[in-house]
Amino acid sequence: MSGEASQLSQRRIEYLISIFRHSKKRGYARQYELIRDLGISKPTASLMVRKLRDEGFLEIRGGKVMLNQKGEKAIQEILWKHGVVESALVKLGLSRERACEVAWKIIQELSNETVMRIWEKLGLPDRCPCGYLFPKLGENVDVMSYEACLTFRRRRALDRLRRL
Repeated sequence: MSGEASQLSQRRIEYLISIFRHSKKRGYARQYELIRDLGISKPTASLMVRKLRDEGFLEIRGGKVMLNQKGEKAIQEILWKHGVVESALVKLGLSRERACEVAWKIIQELSNETVMRIWEKLGLPDRCPCGYLFPKLGENVDVMSYEACLTFRRRRALDRLRRL
């Protein structure tokens, strides 16, 4: 039951999530948005976008970076894994923010089979502890109707504003 995202590194997942978030607005992302989101240089962004395209996750047309079908399937798997792992970590006593952050760091290390067992033990949740609905693995869904839970980023931004 390995899926599209099973062999993706944490960095590739970060790129795909950033592209996904920006694509929801208008169907595509621009490299400058990835540069801003991920705090990377233009050459670094160009190199990884080309790699993801060559690996079959993206299409690039006229400067527009778009997820293709394989990319959307990978996002579906990523969102499901994150939601399940975040739910498990909260149940184990972590705060929602910390669970969200840790889940993003470890999901690429867990097989779909492992996450499936966790999901079943949790009672098949369909929302992460932060309230975001996540897609079920393997179902035919419109992945663009979902949101990526990035609660830990919002918390960091609020903490920075409070320090000002």
